[in-house]
Amino acid sequence: MGKPKTSFRFHRPQLVLNGTEDRLQLVLAQDGVAGTAQEWTVPGRAMQFLTPALKGMLDSLSLTTADLSGIACVRGPGSFTGIRMILGTALGIARAAELPLAGLDYLPLLAAGPQPLVTGTVAVLTHSRTRQVYLQCFTAPDGTPLGGPQPLSLDAAGEELSRIEGPVFLLGSGLRRNAEFFAELELNQGTILSARFDHPDPDVLAEAALHAEYSDAPIDPLYLRASDAEDNLSYIAGKRGINADEAAERLDRAVHSVTAPSCISPIK
Repeated sequence: MGKPKTSFRFHRPQLVLNGTEDRLQLVLAQDGVAGTAQEWTVPGRAMQFLTPALKGMLDSLSLTTADLSGIACVRGPGSFTGIRMILGTALGIARAAELPLAGLDYLPLLAAGPQPLVTGTVAVLTHSRTRQVYLQCFTAPDGTPLGGPQPLSLDAAGEELSRIEGPVFLLGSGLRRNAEFFAELELNQGTILSARFDHPDPDVLAEAALHAEYSDAPIDPLYLRASDAEDNLSYIAGKRGINADEAAERLDRAVHSVTAPSCISPIK
């Protein structure tokens, strides 16, 4: 008979949160490994699940936020609402429990799934808005970025992809939401990967959290375009009887100011 398996023990684990797209992910990571994880596909309703799910996960392991060593959050690009929800929740917990924070970029996390399995270029395309995507490409299997993430129209993304030499492996919600466009795109050596790669694996999140840089500062969200509210700010302000310049000033203050106080006692 083989030796009995040793039970997984948490000691000052890291909490990893991701709400960048339609899947809410919570991971408790120990030494770069996902010790436990929960995933909820709840587009538009993640706020109802985040705090209860986190409390339930900690309670089931007889842990509190005081037992954590830090919180890593996926900071975008992606859903403005989802990113704000995750970063705001993490900041509140971190202030109360005196924990450091770290931000994780989303597109490299997605690329990390298939990277070890292929040779060539991995192109990650996630949904931005109607007929627009976020695009970032990486070499595989080593994972070197071939540039930063870009917000692009479908046509511009298609042009970028057509310039890639050699095998290219495509993944992400930007493909699924624009399936007809990308099906007609002529790529000599293009392969659309399975939708199972459209969300980061919990162990990928855990490893990224292990190597992230933590600090006491709030995490800066990675927004690559203006939100719909910003694009329509003058109209919205006018409907409320607010001058456009004043509305822009208010928005700037709200986006760039953090007023969450430091607390002494951790949340139990």
